[in-house]
Amino acid sequence: MIDTSVYVYAGLDHFYNLEYEEALEDFRQALEREPENPVFVNHLAYTYLFRELYRTGQLESRLYTESNAFLKEEKPNPDPAAIETFKELIARSKAICSQRLKKEARDKVALYALGIAHALESSYEFTLAKRWFASLKAGTRAKEAHEKLKRYYPEEHDADMVLGLYEYAVGSIPAAVKWLALLAGYRGSKERGIALLHSAITQGHQVSTNASVLLAVVYNREKKYAYTRALLEKLAEYYPRNYLLHLESAHTHLREGNEQGALEVYWRVARKMEEQEPNFTWVPSDRLYYQIGSLEQHLGNHEQALAVFEKIISSPTADGLISAFSRVRKGEIYLAQKRHEEARQECETVLASAPAEARAQAQQLLLRLPKRVP
Repeated sequence: MIDTSVYVYAGLDHFYNLEYEEALEDFRQALEREPENPVFVNHLAYTYLFRELYRTGQLESRLYTESNAFLKEEKPNPDPAAIETFKELIARSKAICSQRLKKEARDKVALYALGIAHALESSYEFTLAKRWFASLKAGTRAKEAHEKLKRYYPEEHDADMVLGLYEYAVGSIPAAVKWLALLAGYRGSKERGIALLHSAITQGHQVSTNASVLLAVVYNREKKYAYTRALLEKLAEYYPRNYLLHLESAHTHLREGNEQGALEVYWRVARKMEEQEPNFTWVPSDRLYYQIGSLEQHLGNHEQALAVFEKIISSPTADGLISAFSRVRKGEIYLAQKRHEEARQECETVLASAPAEARAQAQQLLLRLPKRVP
């Protein structure tokens, strides 16, 4: 008979490689063997939550800055059935923990799982429900459970992740509303939060990966981009099928103004995509190539940029709006090269059939072209 831990470790590997359906199946197998284990219930819950965050695009932090500048996409709404299942699992985890804690107030597993359940509820409220104070309340309950865990078991550094995230989040509340949080009794420190996340990574047993992801987000927010990339690169070694880690690393280069560094990472992702490495075929190729083409254009590498934009235009599966804007970018390059008729042709093609957003830019570009000589 297969040991339960095999399913748990396999599920975690799938989860961190964005393979949520496979992770769900593994965690269900683990839970079937130990149906009263609240940790396994939480594993299922956060997989449902993150599958929806991934599906709705909320695991990306403006990874394609150039295309996001003009693409006004309709983000998909969360699946109501998935959210209902998530809520049921959180309630189930809390109920199991409550029963265990009635029997033994110092139950280590129950205190840990209860804190994680509240933390997941906080994440849902913040990311999908968009209820900030509800998220803060749930986060406070998570903090209380893990404070109690640390009080009974000081060596339980897995609790440092939730405690660190709470400290950082409350310490980062904007000054305009901070007084409201203080009146409500919420207090935190960004520095203390970062130190606790470090502790969770280096001394924790179950949360090292989650804490590393969270610390990367924190460092990115704090503009410590080299630290962010170091964490992302290490995570990518462990989870090589998670393409978001590479795209996020490229984004840190852009945030610090290093377009060449970002371009090198984007090309690396494109090669993995073209070689059909596992999960890299999920990367939206037209958006990735548009990002690459725009960076090549900004850096003055016009021939490389033209080749990339043409690659998008000639693809039968490319998004129509991205194709149209690729033609506009080609027109800009032709204008810079004084290839005026070619620039005009690209603009006229866009004006003939493209969406309004692209037509407006094409019209502006036409005004910059010298008039045709009769």
